[in-house]
Amino acid sequence: FNSDVFKSVDFSPKINLSEDENNYYIHADLPGMKKNQVKMELSDEDRVLTISGEREKTKKEESNNKKYSRIECSYGKFSRSFSIPENADINNIQAKMENGVLEVALKKMEAQKNEHKHSI
Repeated sequence: FNSDVFKSVDFSPKINLSEDENNYYIHADLPGMKKNQVKMELSDEDRVLTISGEREKTKKEESNNKKYSRIECSYGKFSRSFSIPENADINNIQAKMENGVLEVALKKMEAQKNEHKHSI
């Protein structure tokens, strides 16, 4: 995976990239967000998967008159893009959002086996 494509964003969620023998995985840390606030787009031409969305402040947070001494929570728009490996099946992508963590699984394609029979 390469995450070298950047756009103008308000914040950048933390990402973990991993793989096992069958899949590639992208885990995006999106606390407080629901799946309808997150969008995934795949560009078939250049094999780039983009995860984007917007985390908005709640009405309660916007309307209170509190004076904050520190704000570490990020709000606003985000976008993260990833180059998908050549052996990932872009027609077999699964995603789930649970407890503010988006997990994307990309199935690896089986390697082409060239079996040659040699007679001696």
